[in-house]
Amino acid sequence: MSVCGMSPSGDQEELFHAITPENAKVSVVSGTSTGKTAAFARIALWHLLCHPVAYYEGKVEIGSNTYIGAPRINQVADGVWKEMTDVQLAIADGPYAWLNDYYKIDAERVTVAGFEKTWFISQVAMQQGKAIGVAGKHRYWQLIIIDEAAGVSDDHFDVIDGTQTQGGNRTLMASQGVRNAGRFYESQHNLSRDNGGSWTALRFNSEGSPFVTAQWLKDREAETGGRESIEYGIRVLGLFAENSGANLLTRSELQRSFDIGQIIGDDEPYGLMILGDVGLGEYRDDSVAIVAKVIGYGDYGPDARRVEFIEMPLCTNAKNEIIFAGDVVNLFGKLSNPTLMVDNGGVGATVIKLIEASGVPVVRVNWGKPCFKKEYIDRFYNQRACAMVRFRDAVKSGRVSFRMTTDRRIREKILLQALFCFAAYNLTRLLKLLVFTPKPAWSAPT
Repeated sequence: MSVCGMSPSGDQEELFHAITPENAKVSVVSGTSTGKTAAFARIALWHLLCHPVAYYEGKVEIGSNTYIGAPRINQVADGVWKEMTDVQLAIADGPYAWLNDYYKIDAERVTVAGFEKTWFISQVAMQQGKAIGVAGKHRYWQLIIIDEAAGVSDDHFDVIDGTQTQGGNRTLMASQGVRNAGRFYESQHNLSRDNGGSWTALRFNSEGSPFVTAQWLKDREAETGGRESIEYGIRVLGLFAENSGANLLTRSELQRSFDIGQIIGDDEPYGLMILGDVGLGEYRDDSVAIVAKVIGYGDYGPDARRVEFIEMPLCTNAKNEIIFAGDVVNLFGKLSNPTLMVDNGGVGATVIKLIEASGVPVVRVNWGKPCFKKEYIDRFYNQRACAMVRFRDAVKSGRVSFRMTTDRRIREKILLQALFCFAAYNLTRLLKLLVFTPKPAWSAPT
């Protein structure tokens, strides 16, 4: 660490020792701001600069290969690449500045001068359903680093297993514990060394990190619902969502939202929104459109978002997508300057095209994609997770009102979907839209 002027934390030092042995396999489940990205950058440059030659089976092999991947490749570019550039600057200010003459950091590769094709660090994408860039790659000094590993499919790990076959190969992966299934989860459990497997399993707890403040921890505790909450365990303590079958909302908590009454004044500058989702009668799904008033942008404080569900004019499983699209267009025309949002999944994509063909603008909602705001990207795995947690918080703080119905059938339908798994059903997906949407077309009440 004297080369790059770093004083590692206890977690980082443990990681450096764990990845040092040849053929090391290390898994890190981590909270936020524990320094793992900075550690990745230093490990990658260490592997590049300190493994110049391999001698094995009578062969001489020049250089090393390092592949760094994640489900979202920009995560690598924005994180590890930035840290490697910082390391390069730190080296330049120290007694080992001469090292910088031998390698170059470009946008997507780091290469050793004169050996650009064989001695490098490279980015690889690991999206669902796409071939992985390391397939068929073999080298004695080969390191594969996987960030956000909980979001990488087992198909990619099968390819990695087929690639990491030589004695000098090392594999490192890290993630928050957002999913209690898959290869990353198994590497921390049944495939760990403690359980007879080959993975060294580490856990980084943000509460012990020198890179966070006491105020930061206090803020995370407040916004996640306390230290005992599932979200705090994942984001801060470096735990897995082992209790993911537990309720985010109880029936009684949601029941109060039916009785709370008006929470947006008639004279306030609210936005009017229509939320549409298409079920087409599959199983218990309905095709639904809900009208709601929305005001505010924040998660807490005087500008926290408030939502009043005021009408459910469409709720049916007996109409095809063409008729339903027409009904939504007619509803849009009856309201004053509404914003229309429709779930883009499944048949919803077809309904959106039909609505747009009628000249009505639609905001498409894609639950599996990353969030828009950086604070939510860091906090939530995707838009679905963000919507679920923020809907819970809004209900618990009295910022959601169901004034739209006295129909006991509809009321019961909503209440029955108040468990953590409520994301599986169209009706509640619509309710969550209102606490997650981008800025609607605000208008003064008419």
